[in-house]
Amino acid sequence: MYVHVPFCVSKCLYCDFYSVVSGDFETYFSYLERELELYHDVLADSKVVTLYFGGGTPSLVPTLFLEKVVRKLQTLAVGFDPIEITIELNPETVTREKLREYKLLGVNRVSLGVQAVDDEVLKGVGRIYDRRTLEKSAACALELFENVNFDFILGLPNETDETVEKDTLFLDRYPPKHVSLYLLEVDEKAPLFKRLESGNLSLPSAEEVEERHSRFVIFLREKGYVRYEISNFAVEGWESLHNLRYWRNEDYLGFGPSAGGHVGRVRYVNVSDLKTYYALLDAGRKPYEHFHENAEREEELETVFMGLRTKEGVPLEKLKSIGGIVEKILQEFQCCLKVKNGKIFLNERGMDLSRFIFERLVELLEEDER
Repeated sequence: MYVHVPFCVSKCLYCDFYSVVSGDFETYFSYLERELELYHDVLADSKVVTLYFGGGTPSLVPTLFLEKVVRKLQTLAVGFDPIEITIELNPETVTREKLREYKLLGVNRVSLGVQAVDDEVLKGVGRIYDRRTLEKSAACALELFENVNFDFILGLPNETDETVEKDTLFLDRYPPKHVSLYLLEVDEKAPLFKRLESGNLSLPSAEEVEERHSRFVIFLREKGYVRYEISNFAVEGWESLHNLRYWRNEDYLGFGPSAGGHVGRVRYVNVSDLKTYYALLDAGRKPYEHFHENAEREEELETVFMGLRTKEGVPLEKLKSIGGIVEKILQEFQCCLKVKNGKIFLNERGMDLSRFIFERLVELLEEDER
C-alpha cells in the first residue's frame, strides 16, 4: 500500500510529483480516511504486506496523522502486520524525536532525500537544507534505523566531477543499506523547465552525466552494493520489498491525489488536484483520473517493462502472447539481454542502455500491432 502525503515546505525546481505548500493536514487526512473506507471490500480480503508513506514530504506532517492512517488500516484490512513500513524524509524535517515516534508507529525503513551533498547544487534546485543539516539527519537516521535508503540525483545544475565526488565521500562516511541513484528528468510542468528555457540555468552535458553515473555505479559495486534494479542498489538482503512489488507487477493499492494502484488486471491513477480529490470523495466516489482493466496482452506488456528493470528479470512463461516480440528483442540486444532458468533479464550493460532497449521494444510492439 502506498499513501501519498502531498505537503511540502516549498517546491523543488525539478520536482514533478504532485505536492502543495500548505499546512491543512487535518482536512487532508480526514478525506484520506474516507478514501480508505471506499476500499473496505478489497481490504477485507487483503493482507497488507508493505506500507509506504511518500510525497511530498511525509516527515513534515505530525506523526499523529500518519498514526490515524495506520489505525484505520488495522480496522479495515483482514491482515495488517506489514513486514516493511517506509517513510520518506527530507533532511530539514528530521529530528531524533520524530524518528523515535516513527519506530513506535512500526516504521522500520526510512528513505532520506539527499539528492546531492554540495551546497551550491542544493541551492540551484531549491533544496532548503545545507550539507551540515544533511549530515546531522543522515547520522541520526542511521543511528536509529538499520534499514535506511539515500536518494541521489545526477545531472543537476551546478554539478561537477568534484560535487559528485562529495556524494561518494558522503556515502563512505554515512553508509546506508540501500542507495537509489536517479538521472535527472525535466518534466515540462516542473519549474526547472522554465528556468532552463530562459537560459537562467544550464545542465551538465549528457556525456558528463553518463561518465559520472558510470563512476558512481563502480563506486557502489566496490562498496558491496548490488544493483538489483536499474536505479537501485542494496546490500544483499536489504532490497526495497515495497518497490519489488511494483517491479514484479503484483497487486498494490495507492491512496491520495496522484497515487495509483494495480489489483488483478485493473490499473488506476487518482486525480492530481486536492480540490477535485475532495469533491469526488464528497460525492462518495473513488477519486479516479484514470481507470482501466487490462487485456491479457496489456498485462504481459506491463509485466515485461516493469520486470526487465530488475536483475531477477521476468519468467518467460508470463509472456506467452508477446513471445515473438521477446525473441526479436533478444536477437537485437544479445549483448544486453540474457535468458537463464526460464527468465529474461538485463545484464549490467543492459541496465545502462535500458532506455534504448525499451524504446526499441515499443517500436517492435507497434509494428506487431500494425
